[in-house]
Amino acid sequence: MIATHLLGIVRQDPTYNIKYVQQNVKDSFGFDISYHKAWHALKAAGEEVYRTWESSVQKLPKFMVALQKSNPGTVVEWLHLDTDIPDLKKLNYVFWAFRPCIERFRYCSNLISIDRTHLYTMYKHKLLVAIILDANQQILSIVFALVDEESLAPWRWFLEMLAKHLMLDDDNRICLISSRHSGLINAINFVPAFTFSHGVYCFCLRHFCSNFNTKYKNIQLKDLYWRAGAEQNDRKFERIMEEIRD
Repeated sequence: MIATHLLGIVRQDPTYNIKYVQQNVKDSFGFDISYHKAWHALKAAGEEVYRTWESSVQKLPKFMVALQKSNPGTVVEWLHLDTDIPDLKKLNYVFWAFRPCIERFRYCSNLISIDRTHLYTMYKHKLLVAIILDANQQILSIVFALVDEESLAPWRWFLEMLAKHLMLDDDNRICLISSRHSGLINAINFVPAFTFSHGVYCFCLRHFCSNFNTKYKNIQLKDLYWRAGAEQNDRKFERIMEEIRD
């Protein structure tokens, strides 16, 4: 009954919170329900409207096919794991890039920034993204990938796909910017297009400052750290570093 009551609400707001479910039931029916019962009711309503996580993942190949048909030239690459069941494979990684974005890279500087974000769903995958800046200083996301974890293997696969579809070779001098994740740092050594002999590897200043502030928890030092990282004049840089040391 509670799940049925929630259908319209969940359809309008997929992020509806469990604590609101408890309050809604109390206001609508006059009785309290436990967190556990509210969670099950919300889950049942969500699956009735949006289906299950499993069914959504199973639709991913059809979604990618539709994406390629509606966006000609879109690149999609899969990496599956074999299972004990014949003709049944388990999704490991998927990479995609829109053709206009790939072609636009030719007219941008060879500066690529890479980052990732956690997907807070039933499946704890990571979304990897590579972005560039165009001549108007606008951010353009050029490639995407879903991977199961942040380690050497998925980062290496992502960089290989990136180099392959951007057609990077020894003639490209790439400046790659990222956080200091160990898996990514190690993966770069396995992809020739991104090794130090073929380009420059830089760390993201924002991530540096965030990590710095986590350790020292001092806003003034963090601001000085940012100024030092952004300063291009050697003398001014040394002056700021002296302030930090003091």
